[in-house]
Amino acid sequence: MKLNIKTPVLVTVSIVLIIVSSMLRPEGSTVLGALQTLLLGLGILGCLMAFLRFTKSATVKGKDADKGKSKNKGNSKGK
Repeated sequence: MKLNIKTPVLVTVSIVLIIVSSMLRPEGSTVLGALQTLLLGLGILGCLMAFLRFTKSATVKGKDADKGKSKNKGNSKGK
């Protein structure tokens, strides 16, 4: 089984970005408000990308399993 390390790292970085953005208090500062919004957006985008990568890998694994079953059926006909 090949472990893809990119997805857990992406989730971890995204969660850290969301936590850091929640710690900022932009009261009265436009720059801090923009930074908070940017960090939160990047964190949410990273989580969505990790979710899509996870579902894509699960779909590919499922298709590979189906292909293996169809190959066995074709070989059992005895051509």
